Amino acid sequence: MASVIAAVKRFARHLARIRYRLLLVNAIVAVVPLAGIAFAEMHEAQLLSALEADMIHQAQLVRALVIADPEVPAARREAVLRVAARDTRTRIRILDATGAVVADSHRGGPPEGAERPVPQLLGGTSPRRAPSAPEAIDVASRREVQQALAGRYGSATRLWSNQDRVYLFAALPLVRAGKVEGAIYVTRSTHDVKLHLYELRTWLVRVLLLTLGITALLSLVLATTIARPLGKLTRRAQRIAARQPAESAGRDRLGERADEIGQLARAVGAMTEELERRARDARTLAADISHELKNPLAGIRGAAELLRDGAVDERDARDRFLAMIIDDTARLDRIVSRLLELARVEDDRTVALPVDVAGLAGACAERPWPVPVEVVSSGNPIVDGKALLLDAAIENLVANATQHADPETPVRVVIDRRHDSLRVSVLNHGPALSAHAQRRVWDRFYSTRTSAGGSGLGLAIVRSVALAHDGRVGVRCEAGLTTFWFELRVRC
Repeated sequence: MASVIAAVKRFARHLARIRYRLLLVNAIVAVVPLAGIAFAEMHEAQLLSALEADMIHQAQLVRALVIADPEVPAARREAVLRVAARDTRTRIRILDATGAVVADSHRGGPPEGAERPVPQLLGGTSPRRAPSAPEAIDVASRREVQQALAGRYGSATRLWSNQDRVYLFAALPLVRAGKVEGAIYVTRSTHDVKLHLYELRTWLVRVLLLTLGITALLSLVLATTIARPLGKLTRRAQRIAARQPAESAGRDRLGERADEIGQLARAVGAMTEELERRARDARTLAADISHELKNPLAGIRGAAELLRDGAVDERDARDRFLAMIIDDTARLDRIVSRLLELARVEDDRTVALPVDVAGLAGACAERPWPVPVEVVSSGNPIVDGKALLLDAAIENLVANATQHADPETPVRVVIDRRHDSLRVSVLNHGPALSAHAQRRVWDRFYSTRTSAGGSGLGLAIVRSVALAHDGRVGVRCEAGLTTFWFELRVRC
């Protein structure tokens, strides 16, 4: 059940995308008129089909009456036909075997009176026609009559342009004793169909107006949910580009949306945080560099001034001051080299490839170190990463451990592969770090071996490598054993 709910939520979040919203609006605007036209055509066809079926039924009834009592005179039959025509608005004619009219319900004019005009959608009504006796027309040559006289059912549709009317014609053969003796000819106006279609078109116009209203409302909603948030994101990006304080992203809650705007808001927020972090790092790095370079430069300057002021004439003083200059210069060189290495790590844009971390640790252990280095690996040590950066991280951890390890005690590199992570731990026996040192040991330029030439950048490089691989770092001191580790997230 939970998986079904999660799938429904994912589907709903997928449909929340802007492209589907716009598609929905366009579909509504396009589908409603097309559906209305198709429905009107289908409804008109159904009405005409029902009208023709009704005409056939009337013709069948008249035919049954004629066959049942063939001796009834034509004048009497016309009286019956007029009664039927008055109630059904149908013209009924009885034809003989030659197609001549022998009885006509409308011989004296339409008994039902004039048809009421059909309203127009744009106002007004169709012309009103006064009832009058129809003109005598020879119908024997008509196709549907010829079909009926040949013993088949015949039908036709004709337009009377001078009356703006469409008429349906149905002719049923009058058969007695296997011989065609005439036909029942039924004519009906599509006036009722026009009235129904007028009502249908009126309904479609209302639906269209409602659709336009809904479309306008959806456009306003889209303008509110798309255009306005995009405007906010644009202003936020402009403030960032102008180096002005960014607006609070939590105030408008755009990052909580599931559509593309939410993705863009989260991306802008992440970009803002990254830019602010880099700006803070740049300011901190500038302050740290100025502080770290200031001391050796001051030493070099002081030694040079003393040599200039006469210390060069005293051999011991000259050698001591020259040694100070050389040591401070070497320290500056180490700091600059480490800074270049740190910058290379933080700006590395190479593609992550499968890396054998155990192989990197083994190669690092074979380098000359002041104490032995052992490698222990469990699980699959292959991860997607950047080999040069991971090699630099392992080397810096091993270098840090060998510098603080008790003499003749080995340093162990333990590689532990778990389900979704790989941890590289470097352990050494030596003096434990204080709680304060454990909190600051990953900071740039923090070192417990400043007097021994430590730059304080080795562990900072390790942290940068871990962050570049979406990982983390840590340190633990217990029972005389110090463990530095970094952990990489593994994509299963």
